[in-house]
Amino acid sequence: MSGNPLRIGYCLSLTGPLASNGKTARLAHEIWERDVNRKGGLLGRTVQMICIDDQTNPALIPEIYRRLLDDEKVDLVIGGYSDNSVAPAMPLIVERRRFFVALMALAVNASLRYPNYFVMIPTGPHPSDALTEGFFDLAASQSPKPKSMAILALDAPFLKGPAAGARSHADRLGFQIVSDTQYPQATADFSQIIRELRAINPDILFLSSYLNDSAGLLKAISAVGLEPKIVGGSMIGPQNGSIKAGTGFPSERYRQLRILVAGAQNDVSRHC
Repeated sequence: MSGNPLRIGYCLSLTGPLASNGKTARLAHEIWERDVNRKGGLLGRTVQMICIDDQTNPALIPEIYRRLLDDEKVDLVIGGYSDNSVAPAMPLIVERRRFFVALMALAVNASLRYPNYFVMIPTGPHPSDALTEGFFDLAASQSPKPKSMAILALDAPFLKGPAAGARSHADRLGFQIVSDTQYPQATADFSQIIRELRAINPDILFLSSYLNDSAGLLKAISAVGLEPKIVGGSMIGPQNGSIKAGTGFPSERYRQLRILVAGAQNDVSRHC
């Protein structure tokens, strides 16, 4: 290998609410970097990954990418984990006319239609619907078919898309939405929210949540005793090792909830 390293710059949430997923992605990138360099690098050059912690704070993203382009002078920029990290970078990327590959983001380019943007998540041209299609098809296949549905979503860019998809699927399949609520990112105790839903007693509880929220919601569902026919949808976290290790549930109750959560996650591959 000869010449200067091929420098790839990006950010990940290595601290903050999405740190567990960000650290997992970072480990994968480090493994790839070592592997590709053992094989001779890319274009005859060693690869150097330049990763900056965005602290799960969208306000930091524009300055991070300005720094990567102007100070670090990276050859390629790629996106971070989720809309929160990708969307704030887009204005600068478009202005500089840079090629941009996002890791896990949904519809951030839907209105911009920037031709040099590519996303790795395999949800096709209608990501908000595709991400939860399997969950709702699973719900509709139950006998008797569920009738009512509650939507509970974190107020965050990435999670608004799946909630919009949930409304679309409810209309498609004839589910009546009896509650449609967003909760703020600072929410730590979900007990009252779940108690209010227990009074409504929806057949389907659709959740759109990040890691800590997912764990908190599942704990509250177990503690309050809410028992919809199916619960889950677009939950980031239940499959993560750090969340599994710290749920604090009775193991059997956690297993039952995980089975119900799995619907959408197992269906994404059909949209590759």
